[in-house]
Amino acid sequence: MNRRTFITGLSAGIGCLALHISCKKEAGAKKLSFGIISDVHQDLQADAVRRLQTFIDEANKRKPDFIVQLGDLSHGEGLHTIKAVWEQFSGKKYSVMGNHDTDHATKEQVVQGLNMPSKYYSYDLGGVHFVVLDLNYFLKEGQYIDNDHGNYFQATMGVDRDLISPEELEWLRKDLASTQKPTIVFSHQALNDTWQGNACPNRKEVRAIFREANQDKPKVIACFCGHHHVDEYQEIEGVHYIHINSAAYFWAEASDKYSNGHMIEYKDSLYAFVTLDFDKGQLLVEGTKSEFLPPAPQPADFEGADKVYPYISNRTLKI
Repeated sequence: MNRRTFITGLSAGIGCLALHISCKKEAGAKKLSFGIISDVHQDLQADAVRRLQTFIDEANKRKPDFIVQLGDLSHGEGLHTIKAVWEQFSGKKYSVMGNHDTDHATKEQVVQGLNMPSKYYSYDLGGVHFVVLDLNYFLKEGQYIDNDHGNYFQATMGVDRDLISPEELEWLRKDLASTQKPTIVFSHQALNDTWQGNACPNRKEVRAIFREANQDKPKVIACFCGHHHVDEYQEIEGVHYIHINSAAYFWAEASDKYSNGHMIEYKDSLYAFVTLDFDKGQLLVEGTKSEFLPPAPQPADFEGADKVYPYISNRTLKI
């Protein structure tokens, strides 16, 4: 092999690594798509059913490989009402536990009500490994306590609630070690360093596990979260962190002058469809756009008001 041939081959190999998974995909895994929605908030948002129905109708037209909702589907009282809409999708459906899902319920009731395998779990589909995390624990006297009927409100946001437990961290480490497939992670709360400052407080422990899993070759490629009701993106150590905006509104704690008090509502339901294109080495997010129900937030209203948007951005990310 001459020097030029060697360099060309080396460059191609590096290119494969840069694309993470496209050079070593499984047979039949050229494309995979899913619909995604978050924070519908039945029991709080008056037209939650309409918003979810819009997403379900579109999903049934597009027929993605599956759909996933990232939590806060309800507050534990009207789950049966919103579940009836959720179940209208004819394909595979997956759910993530949100903090408000247990405001009037236990985790076990939510798991059973939404036919979840467990409060955290993983599954394989189309040559991809998917992990669903539960970040709904709070610390009390050094113990990790499950959210249950709103008990987490006694804990301090951003400090000792919205946590992942040590047991789940160990499960996550073993789960990632057991697969060689490219992996997507779903959680309710953010695992990146969101501008709002109320992400999962022990998220760095999760990211350390991602770093360990990606040490030999890239494995964890993206994380999707809801909870924060924002449209946001960040890349950390080669992992894409994508926020899916609420289907309904942004909560403005500092002001109550908006369309529904503290709730800055979006006129139309927000959701997205995601495609993993292995041939092109791309993760594509096709978001939806709306507008604020008046009055729209102004930069002077509260800190971060200029980062609140009534849409989910389209994104093309390298995998």
